[in-house]
Amino acid sequence: AYLGIIATGIFAEFAVRGSLVVDDDPVATAENIAASPGLFRVGIGADVVMIALDVVVAFGLLGLLRHVNRRLAVTTTVLRLIQGAVIAVNLSNLYRALGFARDAVDANGTVLTGPAQEALDAVERHALGYDAGLVAFGLSCLVLAWLLIAGHLVPRLLAYGMAVTGLVYLVGSFAALFAPGASAVIEPFYVICLVVELAFAIRLVTRGLATPNHTTTTRRPVTIGA
Repeated sequence: AYLGIIATGIFAEFAVRGSLVVDDDPVATAENIAASPGLFRVGIGADVVMIALDVVVAFGLLGLLRHVNRRLAVTTTVLRLIQGAVIAVNLSNLYRALGFARDAVDANGTVLTGPAQEALDAVERHALGYDAGLVAFGLSCLVLAWLLIAGHLVPRLLAYGMAVTGLVYLVGSFAALFAPGASAVIEPFYVICLVVELAFAIRLVTRGLATPNHTTTTRRPVTIGA
């Protein structure tokens, strides 16, 4: 499920919206979306699948982490669910963008600037709503990192990498919401998030998390008394 989140998220954000949306150019954006409505809908569908998989991961991690600290395990799960809810509600902006884009291009191929601007504005509102959801996800990553470190569940480098991932999401989201000019400086650091989350997902698939028996207990020889 975690690998699926990464795949669908990258597809929707970069393969679909990245190829159709042109920053600061509402006419080109409207033309692209109106010319490829099916692709735009597939991107929305990928987001829906991503949200569903995130719910699976949220409850899966709860089951894996509650033996370390049940309260914090519930906290990281709730934060992931909040993120999913915000992103799900925010998808309505993409549906609006599709409608505005189709209204902007008439039968003769002429692009009406008013609806075209509305389409681009809706896409940009979606981006801001996505960043708002990532605030909850960044906090979830920080709590998850604490649980991984406290429980000795993964190598320390990966656990601390998850903490850095949470910080990058938080700083990047607050920059997008309140200081857009700083976003370009922060964007390269999202590579850290991709590497860490991919490594964590692969770890879950290939080896899982360490158990208390692996980290905190030792076997004692069995003796038979006289």
